[in-house]
Amino acid sequence: MPDGQMTHSMTKKATYTTLAAWPLAICQALEARGIPPGPLLAAAQLNREEFVSHPEGRLDVRLMTRFWEVVLEATGDEAFGLSVAQYVQPMNFRALGLLMHTAGNLEQAFLKLGQYSALVSNSASIRIEQTPQNLVFCIDPIPGVTISTMAIDSFLATLTRFADQLGAARPFVDKVEFLQPSPRRPEAWSRFFGAPVAFGAAQNAVWLNRLQLKRAEVMGDLQMSAYSESLVQSYVGGLGDVPLTHQVKQLLNAQLEKSEPNISVIAQRLNLTERSLRRRLKDENTTYRDLVQQCRMELAEHYLTHTSLSITDIALRVGFTDTGNFSRAFTRHFGKTPSGFRNKTSPH
Repeated sequence: MPDGQMTHSMTKKATYTTLAAWPLAICQALEARGIPPGPLLAAAQLNREEFVSHPEGRLDVRLMTRFWEVVLEATGDEAFGLSVAQYVQPMNFRALGLLMHTAGNLEQAFLKLGQYSALVSNSASIRIEQTPQNLVFCIDPIPGVTISTMAIDSFLATLTRFADQLGAARPFVDKVEFLQPSPRRPEAWSRFFGAPVAFGAAQNAVWLNRLQLKRAEVMGDLQMSAYSESLVQSYVGGLGDVPLTHQVKQLLNAQLEKSEPNISVIAQRLNLTERSLRRRLKDENTTYRDLVQQCRMELAEHYLTHTSLSITDIALRVGFTDTGNFSRAFTRHFGKTPSGFRNKTSPH
């Protein structure tokens, strides 16, 4: 592969990127099946030697998505993403893996993974919900960013494998949900997770049992944990060449369904004051209010296109308490009512 292509594949200039550990794990999973990964990497304009030399590097998610596509073509196995989890270790996530190892228990480790998920990939929004019984690890698509369903499978499968490796007693998965339609062999997913799996759901999520996670004690080294967290914060801060607009929208997408987006919380997550956040957004020719509205409309578009949720449910999920207000806002933004938009674009 020419040097120019190598430089293009591992770059921080792409808006949405993922950690180089993923293609390395995919290569190992392919080799375990006797499939040489070289031609598949070449088809996606990727170079394995570059990943080996720079495992901490970043990969343009568009190239990663193409790699998943050629892997599916080569294997013919829709469940291949599940097998990739076997070749991913917590330490592949660099300092974030060490941070997980030094947490007090597995629940704290997963909360840290969710908090700093941008280190692993910023091509989707990670959202963690807590119920009395469950820690719900959700992966929300970012409107306009295409990622493979196999990547979702692989990430959720990796989470459960981490729980195994870090000492959680089974059963610790209560259920799993996927946005994708049911595959030809859904039993492969049920068998892997050891729990009920729902396809065509409203979200991608694994429901982890909090009691089992809390019982799984890990290293619990406060000094090492603080040091590891400083490294993680530094790394994530190094991704700052991503436009602030994209960073804000990613955080908003993760927060929208939980509560009314709060600018002070968003600013804190970005290590900015509220005033600085408003000023820097103005420099990028937008406002916080405009971004909130964009995220609401993009999320509504996603639900109308990819789910069978009712208009009322969608309105509530994207932050409207009144269906009429939602319909008027949607019509202003897209030039069609929500029902008219769905009838034209949705497969449901």
